[in-house]
Amino acid sequence: MTGTEPPSGGPTARRWIACADDFALDPGAVDGIVDLIERGRITATSALVDSPLWRSAAGALPSDVRPGARAALPSADVGLHLNLTQAFPARSMSVWPLGELLARCALGALPRAPVRDSIEHQLDAFEDAMGRRPDYVDGHQHVHQFAVVRDELVAALLRRYRADLPWLRSTRAPPTVRDFKARSIAALGDRRLRQLAASSNLATSAYLVGVYRFRADERAYWRRLRQWVRSGPDGTVLMSHPSTRAMPGDAIAVARTMEFATLASAPYGALLAEAMITLTTGSRLLSARTTPPTHATGVTAGR
Repeated sequence: MTGTEPPSGGPTARRWIACADDFALDPGAVDGIVDLIERGRITATSALVDSPLWRSAAGALPSDVRPGARAALPSADVGLHLNLTQAFPARSMSVWPLGELLARCALGALPRAPVRDSIEHQLDAFEDAMGRRPDYVDGHQHVHQFAVVRDELVAALLRRYRADLPWLRSTRAPPTVRDFKARSIAALGDRRLRQLAASSNLATSAYLVGVYRFRADERAYWRRLRQWVRSGPDGTVLMSHPSTRAMPGDAIAVARTMEFATLASAPYGALLAEAMITLTTGSRLLSARTTPPTHATGVTAGR
């Protein structure tokens, strides 16, 4: 899917996916993300299925989203947050420090077998808890787009779900976003991922916003949020990492609670409404292939 640029003369109706990463990381992330789904403030969440909290967290999802739900228009997609860099207690799957993983991928020195095994294990864990395939796949620290990883991921999705494929999250920044970190993340493999997905009939989201340096500066975050709202075309994914409370040992804990407070606030809803942005799910947006709506209120439009 490609994005439609807002005209410079003023806002036009756009559909966005608001995505919360790190579901099941810890109790604060579970509580915050469930709360925001129920409020209609996020429409996708990416699960860390190696977390010991994963199965109970899946059961805590809103009734139209949780395992066994059969809602025609669920309020949120639930995806796999593919993890190759963060170890969890009592989990034996292969993980690498991010820097080492990047270097191995760039040099072609990452062994394929453990990557393949980890992908299959995580897809199994998702299905075991949810009773279905993930609605989409992205990556913890964006690993899903890395060389070797993207090949093994797409191959696994085709083996398992060829008749009903999930979508993939692109890390491409909108053309008007010049942020160095956002551009650097996309440079780690987004173009090749989108090319591979297109050749495999896998849908990808249009653009990604929400990248920043996790400084817990509420004023600066609001300034960035307004910039993202101005620049994000139709089909943009707004990434976040919300939590209701800071957990010991989490390097971005304070930023998580700041994000939760922002996304739960009335001004956030008003900002979307003023910009004529309607929140929807990627499953609905990427399967509809229709033109944007003629108006938007900033509330969830359904799946």
